[in-house]
Amino acid sequence: MRWSVPIGLFMLATLGMAQDLTILTYNIRYDNAGDSLDRWDRRKEALAKEVLTHKPQLFGLQEALAHQLSYLDGQWPGYSRYGVGRDDGVAKGEFSPVFFDPSAFTLLSGRTLWLSETPDRPSKGWDAACERIATAVSLRNKTTGDSLLVVNTHWDHIGTEARAHSAELLLKEIDPALRRGDHVILMGDLNATPNDSATKLLAEHLTDACPKERNDQGTFNGFELESKAPKRIDYVWLSPVNWSVLEYEVPHPKVMGRQVSDHYPVVVRVRKEP
Repeated sequence: MRWSVPIGLFMLATLGMAQDLTILTYNIRYDNAGDSLDRWDRRKEALAKEVLTHKPQLFGLQEALAHQLSYLDGQWPGYSRYGVGRDDGVAKGEFSPVFFDPSAFTLLSGRTLWLSETPDRPSKGWDAACERIATAVSLRNKTTGDSLLVVNTHWDHIGTEARAHSAELLLKEIDPALRRGDHVILMGDLNATPNDSATKLLAEHLTDACPKERNDQGTFNGFELESKAPKRIDYVWLSPVNWSVLEYEVPHPKVMGRQVSDHYPVVVRVRKEP
């Protein structure tokens, strides 16, 4: 767990001040030596620069290993982060960390939920192929005093039952905030298309930041150079209270003529209305 360098779920209490935020979610692909020309050491610099290009105040990564985060911390000295490895609750396995700008936000609290029947400890749930997590942090805006709850998650790629229960678990987690009318943002790699039943369940309670006319714009490229990324599986969801989506973007960054990750980042600029 690291408290010094920083997205997913937001809880925002309004104090009468409009605020623009840039949010980014990015599955960076874990460091796999078998990726050959797409391996981490060939693309890490470009990936770090891509995130900085968008100047997000809040962002979340998926599939980040401890040594990848160590490198990125050095490239992003202006951010703080919270999150743990999913295998042991410390540093082993993939992280789904939340990054934030510490000049803009104060970290109030954070916790990790395992997407399983035992969410308070490292565990694999239902028919999932491996451990899956969600990282939730509460932040306070230093300018307005607003409080935010941010959740970043990565759902299982195999288990349909696991994805359905993951949606239920996270909705239960954010329900108190939604009932209070607080602002909530949920982001991450859901390994589910908009027509998946688990995604449809989220849509009953949250607003998909992607405009309907761009619903078929994919986010997973699988390192294919000419891929049209037919699958949209990476999302930013907003609570249905006082949010305006100003801009939605799925950039296609390249490095040495190849993809920077096997996913494209999703960048959303929103306005929190008073």
